[in-house]
Amino acid sequence: MLVADDDTDSNARCEAILAALHFAVAPARSADEAVRVMQALRPDLVVTHLRDEGSFRQQLGANSATADVPVITVTPETEAPEALIEEIRRVLRSTKLAGRH
Repeated sequence: MLVADDDTDSNARCEAILAALHFAVAPARSADEAVRVMQALRPDLVVTHLRDEGSFRQQLGANSATADVPVITVTPETEAPEALIEEIRRVLRSTKLAGRH
């Protein structure tokens, strides 16, 4: 799983939540770094809170290897750990049902 967040505190908080759930987490601190990590690691899911998320999503969509990777945007509604975890579970269930895994 990739955590792409240009806010150091927010990134660390999200990484800690995911690591506690035993997810392998790769961090990225910018859209460009996130794209490089995506191309190298091909994660199953991205959790993002980037200021330039539009550019990041555009770059992912332009690459056939990353275009279908689900991206969760951290919003005020999903900032709480329980809400973020539930959103991750929902997305992972839906991608599994869609046959992505």
